[in-house]
Amino acid sequence: MIALVCVIALCAGAAVSSPIENGRWNPYKYGDDGKYIPTNEGKYIHIPNPYIHIDNPYDGGFGPYSHEHDPYISAATQDSYKYVLTAAEDNPFYKEGYYKNNGIKIISQKHNYKEDKYDFDFETENKIRGKEEAILKNPNTIDEGIASKGFYEYIGPDGFMYRVDYTADENGFRPKVKRLETPYSGKWVLEKNN
Repeated sequence: MIALVCVIALCAGAAVSSPIENGRWNPYKYGDDGKYIPTNEGKYIHIPNPYIHIDNPYDGGFGPYSHEHDPYISAATQDSYKYVLTAAEDNPFYKEGYYKNNGIKIISQKHNYKEDKYDFDFETENKIRGKEEAILKNPNTIDEGIASKGFYEYIGPDGFMYRVDYTADENGFRPKVKRLETPYSGKWVLEKNN
């Protein structure tokens, strides 16, 4: 039993006294002045590998490669295309002074609120629209909550319509975003380069 205690004590002493790689500066490894001590670890070793030229790389034991036509087409003969944004109508909703005179008028607005559900929709003269429908789920329980579904959309300064369709319930808020063309955004068309 005494021998076992001695062995355990020696192992514990060796473990405590052995340096641990814990990210700290250790003078036994890096020197007392903290300067880098270079080693050969990771040193590049050049292995000569001369290039061996093969006269006919297509000769795989079945004779030389022969073909009726050249499968390689130069880049000059290929048609290349790119997307180009065509000119758009002026976006009146972002012109100077549009909002200063009368503000923005609401064209339509409807809402219906009840104890266990609600819905609303609206539209303004500058093409902002929104709609939402919601119901109360699991009423009078610990899991009571509202589940809603709807969208909102607006025309951005770049003329594109941004629409966000969303669902919000016990699984969180889950939006889906779309960027749609309008008369104010122009259109993306394919144009031939050459």
